[in-house]
Amino acid sequence: MKKTLRLSAGLFSFSLFISNAFAFGLPQTVASVDLARFAGTWYEVARNPIVFEPTCACARQVLTPRADGKVDVYNSCNEGSPSGNLREIRGTAEATDSSGAKLSVDFGFFWSGDYWIVGLAPDYSYAVVTDRIGYSLYILSRTPEMDPALYDQALKDAAAQVSISRLVVQPKQVCSYPTAMWR
Repeated sequence: MKKTLRLSAGLFSFSLFISNAFAFGLPQTVASVDLARFAGTWYEVARNPIVFEPTCACARQVLTPRADGKVDVYNSCNEGSPSGNLREIRGTAEATDSSGAKLSVDFGFFWSGDYWIVGLAPDYSYAVVTDRIGYSLYILSRTPEMDPALYDQALKDAAAQVSISRLVVQPKQVCSYPTAMWR
């Protein structure tokens, strides 16, 4: 049974890779990212639904540069609604090429995740992030609510790289974000 599930999941992921690769090719990251400038707080404005975060509300990511060149990653959200239980995960990211636009994120699982920056405002006010196959997709903003003109530009950046057919805009909500991020 477990082999069948793993095989099914693998075939599903492969089919997504193939369909995105034929439609768009592999995602192209932005030319370069200053990771010190990219660090800080990012709020999730829209995302593709992902199995490990199906009902997240008020999602936020905090990136903190480290002396060794890596970046501490703190992701949080509330389960189902702004008043739902806090879900949080911590990990580290590091650039996998000299551009700083391709990162590998390690949350302590047996695999690392891709974090490819495929869209970025010149002033770093928004970012569009996906993975190497274009399955995940996040539109992130420095503020909990994003200016509609900036969102439109971020959406264009995303659509030029990956399918946006599964993209879900996060509802406008009154969110309380945790203050203590590292334990």
